Amino acid sequence: MVLKKHLGKSTLWMSFAASSNSLVSFFIFVVLSRILAPEDIGLVAFTLIFVEVGKIVVNSCFAQAIIRHPVWDETFSSTCFYINMVFAILVTCAVFFIAAPLLAAYYNPQAGPILQVLSAIFFIEGIKAAHEGKLKRDFVFHVIAIRTIIAGLVSGAAGIYLALNDFGVWALVWQQVINHTIVSVFTLISVRWLPKLVFSISDAKQLIRFSTPLMISQLVSNLSQKVFELMIGVMIGPAALGFYRVGGRAVFILQEVVLKPFEHTVLSALARINDHIQQGQGTARVIRMSAYLTFPIFFGAAAIGPEFVILAFGEKWASSGHIMTILAIAVAPLVITYQVNAALTASGNSKLVMMQSGLNFILNCILAALTVPFGLFIAAAGFALRSYLTIFLNLYFFKKIYGVPMLSVLKIITPSFVSAVLMFSVLMVAKHNIPSMVSPIVDLVLICTAGIAIYGFLMLLVFRQETRHFFSEGMGLLPQKLKPIAVIMQRLMRLV
Repeated sequence: MVLKKHLGKSTLWMSFAASSNSLVSFFIFVVLSRILAPEDIGLVAFTLIFVEVGKIVVNSCFAQAIIRHPVWDETFSSTCFYINMVFAILVTCAVFFIAAPLLAAYYNPQAGPILQVLSAIFFIEGIKAAHEGKLKRDFVFHVIAIRTIIAGLVSGAAGIYLALNDFGVWALVWQQVINHTIVSVFTLISVRWLPKLVFSISDAKQLIRFSTPLMISQLVSNLSQKVFELMIGVMIGPAALGFYRVGGRAVFILQEVVLKPFEHTVLSALARINDHIQQGQGTARVIRMSAYLTFPIFFGAAAIGPEFVILAFGEKWASSGHIMTILAIAVAPLVITYQVNAALTASGNSKLVMMQSGLNFILNCILAALTVPFGLFIAAAGFALRSYLTIFLNLYFFKKIYGVPMLSVLKIITPSFVSAVLMFSVLMVAKHNIPSMVSPIVDLVLICTAGIAIYGFLMLLVFRQETRHFFSEGMGLLPQKLKPIAVIMQRLMRLV
């Protein structure tokens, strides 16, 4: 019960932080997209792919190793810190002196200086990895939430100032550097822990054994998600990547807000459960609950894609609206992927996670190679197909470790999935048959309201038992102050 409360409170904090930070970063992106050309947006997006990959190598999943460690151990954590700093220095130097010049020579001359400035992020990120592990293992997610919000606001304000003063693409570059700096400084101050002047060879070996497969799996997984963007940038060009990135911006922010909080907190919770069966059952329950919330959100985002992109980014990005529709449909299945990966990590099966990521990467490369040459819309459709195919691969590994049948997991998410798809279908038919009579903002509000009503109607009347189960499970996760509101909602819907 204590873990359940920790999970509920931590997830709420992480959701709040992700929402606040994402809104700020989205506003910055909107400002920049209205100022910059598609080629500029695509150029920065291309360099950020290398930054995201480098950050995974720098962190090397040592925070996860600290979370899984039975107790907080000074020697173990200090060893983790020193190894992390070595990785941070090596990656920073490699990107600054090798990767950036190569990118400038063979892709675009402007990309080199941008990546060199962004390479500072690797060192900044490496400083806080061990401290991050301590925060998460102690369930101090409110500190993580607060630092995220502060960093987002300050770096966002700096980004807006730079954008309005004609810094162009550099506004986004410096906003990234400032954000990471504030997060690291805040983390170090909050934890108030200094590594000891000790280094354990045996702990180092243990860290490498656990973290290397997990780091490789995250590296491959990230590349899998970015392979479409990489191929678009190389095969079609920066402008095409700019349109693709604008189409996916709102979707991937939703992904950070809706899915990532569960991923962060579920790992910390599952790592405290020793019973193998309970880990598997707990993961299935989280998948079921999160599907109830996330499926309508992403299918709803798919329905409003074209209208939202034009309203937020302007007419010049109109074609990105249809890309948003496809990508939103593609992201919905990740609710399973994130929870399964967290469960496999918590159980110590990092090699299996690596194998899973490797197979996903191969599938992505094949689909990207087959679809990208035919243009952005076909490429987005290939990305969506990849997401649904990998569900079965993820559930296979989940069954292999926990013995939970694939069909049982698919069965528990079916009500939410069917209702979300029906909601999307009704909205799309209505949009194409009912002419707009009001402003774009009112249109969006009406579509969203109709979507909520349709999904709520289906879940209350057709899948009533699923809604009753959702409230029953959710009651244990809610903070005490919010429980009376949930009880009132149950009574209004006659679920008790």
